[in-house]
Amino acid sequence: MPDRRRAGAMVACLALAALAGCATLPTRGQALPVKQAPAGLGQGTDYPQLIPAPPGKGWRPEQIVSGFLAASASFSQDHAFARLYLAPQWAHTWNPGWAVTVVSGPITPQLLLPKNINKPANSPRVTSVGVTGVQLASISANGQYQQVVSAPARTIKFSLIKISGQWRITNPPNRLLLSNSEFHRVYQPRNLYYFNPASTILVPDPVFVPLQATSTDLATRLVNALAQQPLGWLQGATQTSIPSGTRQLSPVKIEGSAAVVNLGGTIAGASSDVLKKVDAQLVWTLTSTSYAPSAITSVRLEVNGEPQQIPGSPNGIAARGHYGNMVPLPSPGPLYFVASDGTVQSLTASGSAEPEAVPGQAGAGAVPMTAVAVSPATSGTPALAGIAANGRDVEIGALTKDAKLDRWRPGGKVTSLSWDRDGDLWAATSKGVWLLQPGGKAPTAVDLPFDGKQRVTVLRVAPDGVRVAMIVKGPDSTQVMVAAIDRSGSAASITTPVQVGAKVAQPAAGPAAVSWYDADNLAVLVGAGTAGAQIHKVPVNGGQPTELTAYVNAISLAVGGGQIVVGTSSGRMATFVVSTDSWRLLPPGQAPAYPG
Repeated sequence: MPDRRRAGAMVACLALAALAGCATLPTRGQALPVKQAPAGLGQGTDYPQLIPAPPGKGWRPEQIVSGFLAASASFSQDHAFARLYLAPQWAHTWNPGWAVTVVSGPITPQLLLPKNINKPANSPRVTSVGVTGVQLASISANGQYQQVVSAPARTIKFSLIKISGQWRITNPPNRLLLSNSEFHRVYQPRNLYYFNPASTILVPDPVFVPLQATSTDLATRLVNALAQQPLGWLQGATQTSIPSGTRQLSPVKIEGSAAVVNLGGTIAGASSDVLKKVDAQLVWTLTSTSYAPSAITSVRLEVNGEPQQIPGSPNGIAARGHYGNMVPLPSPGPLYFVASDGTVQSLTASGSAEPEAVPGQAGAGAVPMTAVAVSPATSGTPALAGIAANGRDVEIGALTKDAKLDRWRPGGKVTSLSWDRDGDLWAATSKGVWLLQPGGKAPTAVDLPFDGKQRVTVLRVAPDGVRVAMIVKGPDSTQVMVAAIDRSGSAASITTPVQVGAKVAQPAAGPAAVSWYDADNLAVLVGAGTAGAQIHKVPVNGGQPTELTAYVNAISLAVGGGQIVVGTSSGRMATFVVSTDSWRLLPPGQAPAYPG
């Protein structure tokens, strides 16, 4: 038995090191294998999950707080062990949900008042302990991750009272307090999928969810979250198709690689069209492989215990392939660019054929352009927009034979152009962001959530038409941000943005170009025009960016169909071949762009 206790204490010390050091800290129990995968919804994989220990007799206030923080990282039985460190009233009411404050370690609880707490002669019944750390991020109640940049150290105060000779906490925070290492051990990234306002496209809403004791628990939590309207930065721009008043009648069942979701309530009266949309949301949310392989590959939707016959889904079982087109990806091509002779040309996705001048006036080279954008196939007849050589005019025209270019001056110096899936053109200028809709409608200024000191220099609408990626320049820094588009008639606004990839904003050169890498990540060019130019993959869920590749003197960036293309300051273009982890030169040109 002594050996077992020593082993348990060693495990506890390792796990708690990031929280509070290991000098006389409370011990955890043994590391036990739990049927649960640390990422995705895999089943049948054993991995060590530390089981926290209850408070010991006679523990000092600092030890009680340390033990509470350690136990908080365990979601077993709804934080049952953490509640043992709380006074009875708070043990019954404490409900932190998914919300977390993520801080850098180590976190060392320190006695605040009174200083002579451990002298028996005084024996006070109340005291307080402070926990100081630098906040790195916060997780909202619905799981959204928000990085915090350059935050000062902050102290969280815990009040304790002595009950029957034992210290217990009386004011637990309404959020979990986890070190960065603990957070990544007990939380995992997932996507909830919601519909766009037209209910035709699914948009991933990135969240971090706690790992549960079983995959069933996690899947059940995801379905519960999906039944609610989205919160955070996608609120109002996306929606759930699950009728209000719908409830889960039982936990999600895992049968082999299929998840069985049994719903009741108002969904019993839903039409077949609504049931198909609900099924699409469930399938994408539970089978998504965005962040890790998933052992769930299909979903069976039941209403009041009866399997639903979804059109196109044999036996009521639907896989992600049934709804594959509902989550659009960046266009695979062709690639468009401005050739050295001033003409706008296109190159096939494979790059094996010679480039060709685009049809219409843009391909004749009569109107010099410095950058171009081409509308996606979803918008109908492809159209081109280009920034004129004077930097203030935008040339617009169809990519058809003999098509002429029309000139539009939105106001200010134009720095970026982007088309959305409906054929609307977005222009970022030194005086704001403008929206030009087809059909001869007057351009409108887009309402922005920034003050006069911040300016959008680059803007890219996502293939889903709901989200937008931006590079925002302020007086002290240049940041990469994501936000949602809010449309009301001909008016448009960009909702409160969320910063992503905080690390790519720290180099002196800063981010210079951004493109959608896929539905879950951005590609960001930093150090443009220098020997140290790099391309980073930046998760829109707020996770840490990773370097994809580097190319000397790259100044522009385009991504489509898994291809990364850069333009350089010397007027050359190159494409990154992922399979060989190498670059291949393309014909001379600048400002590469894929449709979108």
